[in-house]
Amino acid sequence: MAAGIHAQNLTPWAVASVQERLLAAADPAIAMTLWSTRRDSPPAGYVRNPRVWTGPSVDLTGKAVWNSWTGSYGTTAISPRHVVYAEHVNGLYPAGTIVRFVAGDNSVVERIVAASVRIGATDLDISTLDDPLPGTIHWFRIMPRHWFLHCARTVPGIEGAMPCLVMDGNTQSVSVKDLAGFSEGVFLTTAPVDARRRQFTRNLRLGDSGSPMFILLGGEAVLDGLYHTAQGGVEVGSYARELDAAMAGSGFQATIADFSGVTPP
Repeated sequence: MAAGIHAQNLTPWAVASVQERLLAAADPAIAMTLWSTRRDSPPAGYVRNPRVWTGPSVDLTGKAVWNSWTGSYGTTAISPRHVVYAEHVNGLYPAGTIVRFVAGDNSVVERIVAASVRIGATDLDISTLDDPLPGTIHWFRIMPRHWFLHCARTVPGIEGAMPCLVMDGNTQSVSVKDLAGFSEGVFLTTAPVDARRRQFTRNLRLGDSGSPMFILLGGEAVLDGLYHTAQGGVEVGSYARELDAAMAGSGFQATIADFSGVTPP
């Protein structure tokens, strides 16, 4: 775990990062919907909704919008050459699977899976792409292993108070949930305690498996987990070593976020 992570400074920062964006959502035109238009079938085309509540400063382009193996189930970039997703959907992506991202200017970026590996006996899979993603696609840093367990021990009672971002499997919306707790390698979420956040929450459903859960810190969405059920899933940071082993030889590794300089807002 990176030095300097404490509930008394990380929690207010994470809460403020969400709340300041939701304050702007008093305008009824602001919504969770990420796309104005979306077409997965060739010729693929996508237009982002300029009124999504996270705003243009939160870069979510590293969440793939489609793949040729499972369709629109969640696939998330953790390096320029690696994506992670849920094993239980349809297993490992075979070589040749196309993974599609959309850059901030709505241009389509496609890469082909070269190899795939399951991480131990977990519900976490990783695939290596044939070529690195361009700089227009933002891959996500990962929250440190067991950071929240440390916070819960330091300041009891914060469970359910820290908000997180959830992108659904079809990447049609960006919603808010609250962290409800952690056990070894697993996170849980619940409906938000704050009324403003509750207006921007939704329940995950069939087809959302593998959807990413992020902690929003400042303007950056940092990956914490992938959903297995509607309530929670795999805490990715618990398997950083295994991910790095699977990425060996590619020239890339998972990047763990360092919050040693975090101070309250």
